[in-house]
Amino acid sequence: MEKSNKLFEDKNKLIEIELENLKVKLNENLDKLPNEELPFMESHLRALYFQTYFLTAYGFYNASLVLCGILLETITKEKLFIEGVKDEEIEKMNFGNTISKCKSLNCLSLEELNFLESKRDELRNPYAHYNQIKLTKGKYVPTWKVPNFVEKIKKLHELVTNGKITEEQARRELIKGQPLMFKSSKEFRPIAQALKSEDDKIKAIPIFLEIDKFVRNFAVKYFKT
Repeated sequence: MEKSNKLFEDKNKLIEIELENLKVKLNENLDKLPNEELPFMESHLRALYFQTYFLTAYGFYNASLVLCGILLETITKEKLFIEGVKDEEIEKMNFGNTISKCKSLNCLSLEELNFLESKRDELRNPYAHYNQIKLTKGKYVPTWKVPNFVEKIKKLHELVTNGKITEEQARRELIKGQPLMFKSSKEFRPIAQALKSEDDKIKAIPIFLEIDKFVRNFAVKYFKT
């Protein structure tokens, strides 16, 4: 029989599974997120805020962190527009140029500028460019070099399938007698994704809450009804 190249065979079944997964994530995350209506801001800013909000709530943490940076850049550009900078000029600016322009116009406080610069450096640039190695630099995980890995994993899988050992016992058996080594993504590239996924999960909500507070204060201060 020819193997299917489709992502799914039953669309309705996939939808059912994904909705259940989303329900679990929403139940886990919504209580950790703000439940107050936003202050006044233009509709394109509200749309971007809520895209970021629900990506965080749904557990799409990498995407939500990327949008957190874009949200900050966009509200800062909105401030420049209010100050009279034309869209033609704004469209050519990156986040760094935007912050520099605000400095030259003296239209933001030093505290606001420092916050924006810190988020540009730690969030906007590395996440937008998806630099996994940079984001996981200095982090190490335990690893083992397993000879004849494929053959061993096949045999252990069969034992687990037949109920002769548990998955935990299989994991211990796989690395039995092998020396422990600590490696970072610099030595073994695939580690980067595993480390980054766990890091994103830990960081996403606290970072969103920090940016949410900044955005709300920014809107109250600069966006008039």
